[in-house]
Amino acid sequence: MAIRCLRRVLGAGLVTLALAACDRAADEDEIEAADAAPAPEAQAQQSSPSPQPGGLAATLRAAVGGGSREVAIVDPQGFGQPMNAATLEIPAGWQVQGGVSWQRSDPCVGNHLRIAWIAAAPDGSEAFEVMHPFTWQLQGRSVQMNPCPVLPLASTRDFLMAVVQQRRAGARVLDYRDRADLAAQAEAQAPPVAQGMQRRIDTGELLVAYATPGGEMQERFSTSVTFTAIQGTVMGGSGIVYAQRRLGAAPDAELGARIVASMKPNAQWLALMRDTGLRAEQQYSGKQRRQIDEWHAREMARINAKGAADRAAIRAQTQRELSAIQAQTYANTQATNDRMQRRTLEGIGEYNTYRDTSGKPVQSSIHGGNRVLQHGDGSYSSTNDPYYQPPGSTELRRVP
Repeated sequence: MAIRCLRRVLGAGLVTLALAACDRAADEDEIEAADAAPAPEAQAQQSSPSPQPGGLAATLRAAVGGGSREVAIVDPQGFGQPMNAATLEIPAGWQVQGGVSWQRSDPCVGNHLRIAWIAAAPDGSEAFEVMHPFTWQLQGRSVQMNPCPVLPLASTRDFLMAVVQQRRAGARVLDYRDRADLAAQAEAQAPPVAQGMQRRIDTGELLVAYATPGGEMQERFSTSVTFTAIQGTVMGGSGIVYAQRRLGAAPDAELGARIVASMKPNAQWLALMRDTGLRAEQQYSGKQRRQIDEWHAREMARINAKGAADRAAIRAQTQRELSAIQAQTYANTQATNDRMQRRTLEGIGEYNTYRDTSGKPVQSSIHGGNRVLQHGDGSYSSTNDPYYQPPGSTELRRVP
């Protein structure tokens, strides 16, 4: 089951670097709708510039009012040489930093990919950030053999709150908005789930505010999380996380939508990433299988060794018991023989044998009486008088 979970991780986590195709398709539809809807002249004078001919780049230039330029999110060494993971349009003059990195030592294959990329205005008043997907197991619905982390994140809101707590400690929440419309679109475009599996897609955006040296910054975090359940376990996998911020006011939602819509993944990079992820998953599942086989071999050897030891102990105990029985039988036989021999000699000699207070045998004639007494001075006497008991004397017991 852990192997199937890892495969789902590759599908829901790594391949989500198609970089929000559902969001892009939805935004393009909105752009086309905006192009098609005529606006009154008076209203047009007060609103943002209308989309210009020339496609998405031109639309972005019109939206930001100062032109735009195409930039790349670069993977500098993921596949042996620098390669663009994706390109996107940002406002002209904005500066970019960061890119793609890998953490292939992570046992959860879905979390190998790391993206830390940001485009920002020169004065720092605005910025747009792209962060990597993340995969986890839902706490209380996890499986031990799955190496992905176990976290209590049961919704997109939970996940985004965790992101904010990690990156913007102390920020206050201004608003959270469920994007059921985008979740429904993503569900409609997603492939059918495997038999026995359940899937739920949850999409939302979280707006927070926090203090900076230049004043209050507001930042909007957004993503989509896919929850898959099978055989009682639940996996959570976020898509790309976007963070857009602006100083002194809420981020421009239209600008953010245009940047997301302009994003184009590099198909060659995606194919290499997918193949690398599959190989990593196969290596992990092979290692896991070897570990299980080795554990099984060790456990069987332990059970066999214990069984052999137990059987040896039983044989030894049985042998000791047989030896004890044989020794007791011999001792009883010898005692019986000794008693018969003594009784024979007693009959011939017409005496009985007693033991004195020190355990020494004392022979007394049967003609002197059947009671034998030991006196304080160490002497002995016999009598048939049942009441005879001199002071300091002790009656001896006959040896049977």
